[in-house]
Amino acid sequence: MKKPRPLTVKGPVKLIFVSGFLGSGKTTALSVLARQLKKRGLRIGIITNDQSGNLADTVILGQMLKEMDVPIEEVVDGCFCCKFDKLMDQIDKILINDLDILLGEPVGSCTDFVASVARPMMVHYGDHFRFAPISAIVDPGRMTELLLKETASTFPEEVAYLFRKQLEEAELIVLNKIDLFTEIEIARLTAFLYKEFPDKQIIAVSAKYDINIEKWLAVLLSDRSGARSVLRQIDYDRYARAEAVLGWLNAAVKISSAEPIDSERLLTRITMTLRNEFRVKNAGIGHLKCSLTGNGKSMWVNLTHLSAEPILSAEKIGHPTVCTLLVNARVKIEPEALEIITRRSLHNLAENLKIKLDIQELRCFSPSYPAPPYRMRNPGGEKNEVDDQ
Repeated sequence: MKKPRPLTVKGPVKLIFVSGFLGSGKTTALSVLARQLKKRGLRIGIITNDQSGNLADTVILGQMLKEMDVPIEEVVDGCFCCKFDKLMDQIDKILINDLDILLGEPVGSCTDFVASVARPMMVHYGDHFRFAPISAIVDPGRMTELLLKETASTFPEEVAYLFRKQLEEAELIVLNKIDLFTEIEIARLTAFLYKEFPDKQIIAVSAKYDINIEKWLAVLLSDRSGARSVLRQIDYDRYARAEAVLGWLNAAVKISSAEPIDSERLLTRITMTLRNEFRVKNAGIGHLKCSLTGNGKSMWVNLTHLSAEPILSAEKIGHPTVCTLLVNARVKIEPEALEIITRRSLHNLAENLKIKLDIQELRCFSPSYPAPPYRMRNPGGEKNEVDDQ
């Protein structure tokens, strides 16, 4: 196996990677961490990740951190694990900004990150980086569905397996969205996590309302070494099946109108139309995220469950006459059906709102079998690689 190319930028730079399943709140959490770090006078950058281009997360983070001069790069067309060389290219590019800390957000369907990304980086670029403890963000609602099995799920057991593996390889489990649950319920879920993962540190936060973020940040900025909790066992066939059940759609759409466009109505309508179509098919939503950019600003909407209502961002763009819509959908449905539903929904939206709509790019697929070039279970380098199918 060839050795990765050398980096042109010297370190050491602290790496903070925040993993977690689709819809857990990683992007919001990263923006909050970034703001707190900037307040401390630290130079930071962010790398996002997705299975395809036209990533709404990059647009959203760019808007959230617009006034803070935070460089953002992305790795697309595959997870960090499978696009290791591309990840290092982007890291090298962003480190030109002379960063103190680099934040990374692996795609929500990724696991085995430590063996396939962190350990290879330690072996080949050990002088350049210092890993903070790896965080896995958890949505309490998804946890009750996939771990406790207390609520009905449209996802197969392989998805629950993937969810659990993400927590197993983290050193820090971050129970997010506590503002949506009672203290008693959060205490119960926290106790369950301690029982299931006794070697993990667990912090309950609300990224949306900045609750306990300082406590989380204290761990990340401590001298504690991270990326040590490598998965000793993982069935890549089960992992691949978990990813393959998802239809994965990213679309970029140019919208124009002779009259000012009601941006909030447009975003809400497309999201609810898609959700209702998925309900008819009983197609579970991993995450549905749409962003709308116009008038030099961006706004967005999130939906993480068939029974949920769309959540609009606080940021608004007013009433532009020209704007760009990004649709990112991760849904348990065949890609062909997902594409048909999305195109039909967009066409109906254009007719109902009397707007002109041009789909500039649309990709729809199921993620391919994960094939990372490196899988290091032990810290000794390539000689310790194992094939753990």
